Amino acid sequence: MASHSGRGAPSNGTIYVSNLPPGTDETMMAEYFGTIGLLKKDKRTGRPKIWLYRDKETNEPKGDATVTYEDPHAASAAVDWFNNKDFHGSTIEVAIAESKSSYAAGDPNVTGDLGGLEENSGDVNGAAGRGRGRGDASGKAWQQEGDWLCSNTRSVM
Repeated sequence: MASHSGRGAPSNGTIYVSNLPPGTDETMMAEYFGTIGLLKKDKRTGRPKIWLYRDKETNEPKGDATVTYEDPHAASAAVDWFNNKDFHGSTIEVAIAESKSSYAAGDPNVTGDLGGLEENSGDVNGAAGRGRGRGDASGKAWQQEGDWLCSNTRSVM
């Protein structure tokens, strides 16, 4: 079995699909991509987690989409199984989707434009400035009155 990039299973279970034919909708995508694994459900709508990219002016699908699986291994299998295959008359391309947080965390395996983000703009989990304990500019952890002291501290900066 081919690997999507030599790494382990993708962390988010999402694939990126391009070169979709005109008229593609979420139902068509769910039927096709659901044959290899269980699709994740959108918590708000209860429908499969499929995102069709659309033209801002016409609202027509642009020909690319993301599909999210419950199991990240199913996403890897989907890349191996569906990449360069026929989908309703078009040869589609399927790859593991890269999350925006990979860019913010400075993932060395991600290439391309960082969209104005600096490599170290996020913490180790890709979150930028949420919570406490990130430390000050000197790299020392800061404390407020009432904080507990921890004897096992290390700098992550």
